[in-house]
Parts: sequence; structure tokens; C-alpha cells
Amino acid sequence: MREHFHVPDNYFLSHSVGCLPQRTEALLKESYFEPWKSGQNWADWMPLLDKFRHGLGQLLGLPAHNICPQTNISSALTKIIFSLPQKANRKTILLSEQDFPTIGFVLKQAEKAGYRLEFIQGDPRDASVWAEAMDDTTAIVHLTHALSNTSHLLPVQEVCDLAREKGIISIIDIAQSFGALPIAAASWNPDFITGTGVKFLCCGPGACFLYASLEMQEVCEPIDVGWFSHENPFEMDIQNFQYAKDAMKFFGGTPSPAPLASANAALGLWQEIGLKTAHAVIDNHLTLLVNNIPDDILVSPRESGKRGATLVINPKDRAAFQKSLNAHNTLHDERREGFRFSMHGYTSEEEVKILDITLNNALS
Repeated sequence: MREHFHVPDNYFLSHSVGCLPQRTEALLKESYFEPWKSGQNWADWMPLLDKFRHGLGQLLGLPAHNICPQTNISSALTKIIFSLPQKANRKTILLSEQDFPTIGFVLKQAEKAGYRLEFIQGDPRDASVWAEAMDDTTAIVHLTHALSNTSHLLPVQEVCDLAREKGIISIIDIAQSFGALPIAAASWNPDFITGTGVKFLCCGPGACFLYASLEMQEVCEPIDVGWFSHENPFEMDIQNFQYAKDAMKFFGGTPSPAPLASANAALGLWQEIGLKTAHAVIDNHLTLLVNNIPDDILVSPRESGKRGATLVINPKDRAAFQKSLNAHNTLHDERREGFRFSMHGYTSEEEVKILDITLNNALS
């Protein structure tokens, strides 16, 4: 798989930015720059939108018309929150303090619309904690599939089922899991999904999206709109606005073709390779690494099926550990919870073995 990507040596940062596919530059030139030079610009750029939606739909097992491109997850979440019909007795939004900070920043703004934030108390991996927090005042529950700082998987299926039973709107963030492990989106049956292609899908920045169920498409009225949220964007009647009949009602104004062109190159590659191939490589790499790491410093899950694609460890002597990593030019990052090393399908066995030796030497 590695030959399909530009992969720096000892690159363990796919949880931040996935590596550039070899084909992307040529296809970006063909589908973005050439139309621009030829004057066929929008005529050739417009199909990129539908191709992106269909590509994501195929990988997720979801209908393309339920998917709307977005520039980033923050924007997607904002559009969702301020489009929802409000109920007088339901004003609480449930979330976890372990969500990525942008989630809290966006949802905090919902207080301007009368909502109230409630951070769950307890382990977010425990479905019963979410169940206990849900009551008759809960309007929305936001759940992150794979936590960015610890790589724990949260009980998405159980929470979505509970939310549906209680009439609570569910929003699932798959930023750290899509491309890295299986996504059972159809089984989850959430109201919304937000995701990005910049990480394990290797689509590049700006290739994000939201999924909206048919029920949510029918009742939501986004306020952040533009001519591409209109049922017929090329009608050109300033006095007439009708929401698009599908998830495109969440889109907004003029598209940005370049991120879509880059993303389509990667999505096409994954349709050829198959995400399952990458999933298996990632799991094997992580299994090798966690076998040699003591429980007292291992932050991410040891057990397959409970973890994302990132190994997180918190050594007792962080400064010495960092020095060792730098000596081996190991590309990683660090959070309060620990040092993060993500695996990918293009991560070589040799690099993993070198990382394993480096970790063992630094921790011994």
C-alpha cells in the first residue's frame, strides 16, 4: 500500500494529517487546474461535488443524498445546531469533556439559542453513564466515536439506540475513526454524522462532510445558507429561496473545488484498495506495539476492537522519552494525556519494529 502514497520516514501522525496519495497532484491538475485554464471552470468543477458525495457514501454504506460537503467539522456542527427545531421542554446538550475542544467551543454558542450544556459525569466508554444523563430535558447528545487524546472507542451503537428511544437527537463525530477502522453507520442509525477526510482518508484539508438522516432533512431549517442550499442554485431569483430537497440544504454558498478534487483522488484510491486492507494493517501494528508496553503508562486500549488507530503512552520521564524520540526522528505529537503515535495502512513493518525498539529502550 505504501507505494501509493508520499510517506515521510517514521511518520506516525496520520491522526493529524494523512499522507498525500501519489495520484493526487496529477488528478488535481486534471480536474481543477486544467478546467480553470481552459475556461471550462464551473462546467467541469460542478461534477466534483456529486463525485465527492458518492465516494463518501460508498465507503460509509450510506446514500449520497444524505451527505453534504463541509469545509470543517466546526462549521458542520454549527449548521446542524442552529437548524434544529426547538422544543420548549428540551434544552440540554450532552457531551463529554474528552471531546475535541472545537466541539465544546461550537456547542457553547448554542446557549445563545437557549440550550444548556451538560458534560457527562463518569467514564464516557460506559453506555450506562450516557443513559443516566439522558432525561426529559435532553435535546441533543454528541458522541465522539474514537477519542483523539486517548484512542478509546465510545459506545456509539448503544447511545444512538438510547437516544432514539427517548426522542433525543444524536450527533456522531467520526473524525478519528473514518478510514482507520470499520464504521457501522447504517447500523448506528444516528440523526447526524460529522467527519473529515484530512486524517486517515488522506483527502487533504477542507474535505469534510455531514450526514443527515431523512427525518432530519425534513425538519431542519439551516440559517447558514447560500445559493447552493437552494433547491435550484441556478434559478437566479433573489425573491425565491427553497431549501434543497436533500442534505445539500446544509451546504451554503459557492463551492471550493480544489479540496473536492484532492479528496476525490483519495476516495477513488480507497475504492480500489479497500479500507479493510488498511484496517487490518493498523490493527496488526498496534497489537505488536501494545504487547510490550506496561499497563501503568499505556493510555490507549490494549484490546483490539476497543481502540482507534493511535497508540497513546504516558511515560514517567517525559523529557527523557521525548529526547529518545527526537534522536530517532520519530514523527509524533504530544498531548496532556500522553504521546501519540498513529498507524496507517502505509506504515511499514520496519518502521513499527524500529518504533517498538525505541519505545522499549526509552521506557526501560
